[in-house]
Amino acid sequence: MNAEALRDILENHKKWLTNNGGDRANLIWANLSDANLSGANLSRANLIWANLSDANLSGADLSRANLSEANLRWANLSGANLSRANLSGANLSGANLSGANLSEASGLLCAINFLDANFERTTDGYIVYKTFGGLYTPPGHWKIEKGSVITEVVNPDRCTECGSGINVAPLKWIKCKYEGDIWKCLIRWEWLAGVIVPYMTDGKIRCEKVELLEIVPQKEAEG
Repeated sequence: MNAEALRDILENHKKWLTNNGGDRANLIWANLSDANLSGANLSRANLIWANLSDANLSGADLSRANLSEANLRWANLSGANLSRANLSGANLSGANLSGANLSEASGLLCAINFLDANFERTTDGYIVYKTFGGLYTPPGHWKIEKGSVITEVVNPDRCTECGSGINVAPLKWIKCKYEGDIWKCLIRWEWLAGVIVPYMTDGKIRCEKVELLEIVPQKEAEG
């Protein structure tokens, strides 16, 4: 979309918001990749399936906007108002949400619900699974043995799908992705503050600390 057409849409949307005529911004499927929308008022705008990858939306008002299935990959949303926005299915990979208002936004993955739905709860914490040496060589300070507790600084950004930290997943996910020994691990309740569930996860999460319990028996690993 060219800059002039976008300006007209934003101006008409501003009038619509203040009941001075105009029209609601209908940007469904719009290609706004790399667009500079810093500080723009897109409150209640229709941005379904819009391509906003790499767009500058810093300080923009996106309250109550419909961003379902929108591509926000690597978009700058720092300081943006996303209160009560619909983000269901939106791609937030790599997006900058620092200082953004996400109050009552819908469609964002709830970390607590994800953990409860995908991992076994025990009296000590969550049971998770991990392999070693698949894509990355384990750090030298990790002791890969029963009873060992391994640690790693974790990337806290939920918009980053794969970052630093100890990456773990449900057993079914591990079996579909990797071969070799699978370790059953424990994230103790007191370590949950270091658990990060990415918004775009396909099953994998990352954490600061896990305890290695045992290698999953071959029959169970193959079943």
